[in-house]
Amino acid sequence: MKKKMVILLFLIILPIITAIEITFSKDSYQPKETLQAEITGNFISLTSDNIFIFKDDKLHSEPVIKDLTKQNNIYYFYAILPNEVGNFTFQIEAEYLERGIIKNDPIKKEIDILYKNDSDLSINPGFLIPKEDFFIRVKSLYRNTDLTAKFEATGETKELFLIEEIEEIIKFSLPELPPMKSSLTINDYKIPIFLIKKLDKEEILKIEFIPYSLSGTIIENKDYFFRVVVKNSGNKNLTNIKFSSDLNTKIFPEQIDLLEPNAIRIINLTIKVEKVDGNLLGNIVAEFSNNSFNLPVLFEITKNESDVKIDDIQMIKDKFSCGELGVICQETQVCTGETTESLEGPCCIGQCSEQKKSSYSTYIGIILLIVLILIIIYVIWKVRKRNKIKSPKEILRSRSSRFEDRMKGREIDGGLDRV
Repeated sequence: MKKKMVILLFLIILPIITAIEITFSKDSYQPKETLQAEITGNFISLTSDNIFIFKDDKLHSEPVIKDLTKQNNIYYFYAILPNEVGNFTFQIEAEYLERGIIKNDPIKKEIDILYKNDSDLSINPGFLIPKEDFFIRVKSLYRNTDLTAKFEATGETKELFLIEEIEEIIKFSLPELPPMKSSLTINDYKIPIFLIKKLDKEEILKIEFIPYSLSGTIIENKDYFFRVVVKNSGNKNLTNIKFSSDLNTKIFPEQIDLLEPNAIRIINLTIKVEKVDGNLLGNIVAEFSNNSFNLPVLFEITKNESDVKIDDIQMIKDKFSCGELGVICQETQVCTGETTESLEGPCCIGQCSEQKKSSYSTYIGIILLIVLILIIIYVIWKVRKRNKIKSPKEILRSRSSRFEDRMKGREIDGGLDRV
């Protein structure tokens, strides 16, 4: 009973964890105002190019100033809205995970843009990641107004008077501060400010599994085979990575001695499914030093073999490009590691190197060249020997020798006058 409750709780919590949520800073906006949004969700990849603003199902024609950053698993987005009233659509077009399955359905949220009698502001940028003293641009969209801006991390405050549609620049100092999330409060607006370490000094240890989960419908008393990509998504070499599982699983290899940043290796998993009460839940675990990363395993058990479906068994081939898995070797190159399928076809999980010419063919070529040279030397020697001019003494000696041989009854070739 307790095990069934755990499974039920897991199934209830999972969609909540992977749900996509979009939160705007305001319920409605004025034309040219700064829209701020916080986005949470398990995206495969999300950039500002995946976020659009539509009106009447058509992308707005005006260029929109926008940017996106991810901090502590939350995406922060801002955009300067179009100079037009109406009902607009905020839309994300990117792949994301829902219950362990990759989806790419558009995610939409409505935006109301209308004229108000409030002194709303256009602020650029809508968030900051400063490494030194910084500034921000502000403009009142309606009427003149007083403005107070305060950097919460230091308490530095600036006050000024804004004239409608006249842009002003506000500057702030950035002293030595520890990494933190702070904000710049400008009247009723809060601009997130992220104080972070430089990436070249920050140590990131992370392992990523592809696919991101193993799921589907299976039957009991059968073995299931999977190939899983293990990627070092951090910026430091990882050593002695050991793999284990709380399920009856054979893993090969059981250990990776070295995995460099952005490097990829494939591990083979054979999960033996015996008699299961309910669903099959577990994890494939990668451990190194004091760190561990899990690959969730979630299978429904069926008695009908026709209902068997392994959702992710072809995910590497059908969902991932070779750029995410490895490299595509050129025609003159060979792969020095394993290969796997991808959207573009065979993908090298390793390095591509130029093909070495066969040493056998090289040796044959050298031998043929030596034989040819010897033949040429022999022919030249024979020609020179045949055409060599004899001296008078040599001619007389040769004729005398041939005459003596004739007198003794020996046979000779040619006449006596032959030299």
